[in-house]
Amino acid sequence: MNNQILISDFVKLTGSTLKTVLYYHKIGVLKEPKRSDSGYRLYGAEELAQMRMIKHLKHLGLDLSQIKEILGDSKNNKSLRDVLKSLQSELIIEKNKIEDQLSKIEILLEEETEDLERTSFESKSFKMITEILDSDQVKSYKEDCPDLFNQQRNIFGVMDDFKWDKDYQQNFGKLAEYFKENPKQYKIALEFGKRLAKLKQMSEDDPEIENLAREGAEFIKKEPFLKDMLYGQHGFDDTNENLFNDISNKYLSPAQIKHKKLIQKYLNYRP
Repeated sequence: MNNQILISDFVKLTGSTLKTVLYYHKIGVLKEPKRSDSGYRLYGAEELAQMRMIKHLKHLGLDLSQIKEILGDSKNNKSLRDVLKSLQSELIIEKNKIEDQLSKIEILLEEETEDLERTSFESKSFKMITEILDSDQVKSYKEDCPDLFNQQRNIFGVMDDFKWDKDYQQNFGKLAEYFKENPKQYKIALEFGKRLAKLKQMSEDDPEIENLAREGAEFIKKEPFLKDMLYGQHGFDDTNENLFNDISNKYLSPAQIKHKKLIQKYLNYRP
């Protein structure tokens, strides 16, 4: 008995609780110790070593079922290395998820917006476009037209966040590929983008709105690929079109909304 202790002393020595120790016995994480002639559990170095291992494995983030696979009696129990490798993979996935969330939060904080409805949440379509374009093209877009860059990201986000019953992502990808392969046309489109961004500060009566819409439509119609992709296209049905405009127009100025209507008219866009 000199090297064996009762459960009350075992609980005290291990810094645990009676309820915890009994639960560990019940689920098989901690083996039942030998008993005295009177029926009392007797704990020794083996049980202390087991309890020590349980505490360390829990500290690493393993749950009791995983610990049981390592320490249990089953012939099919996993090795410590197997379980740790599995835990490592799970933690890497979680780490990447957390880093991704932090990155998105940092982007939102940089915007310094107090209006939740105008917040630039990530858009898969917009991300796809920026990944297809050359990094220099994306950089020039973001640096030369920062307001427009955020506006477009928001509008693409509105498209992505709802099911509008229209497949448009494939077309976005094709347009991005076109501009990647045709840098001259991309520069022209970027100049239109700069002018479009400036509309934010203009009144709805400014003649630049009409000029920009006409010139933009002519540019699209002169480029065979762009004309095929953008001229005479159908949008959503009437109800969804109105709903989409109600949400997405929050990111545009009155002059920019007027420009959108005009260029859609000149491109024979039909809901």
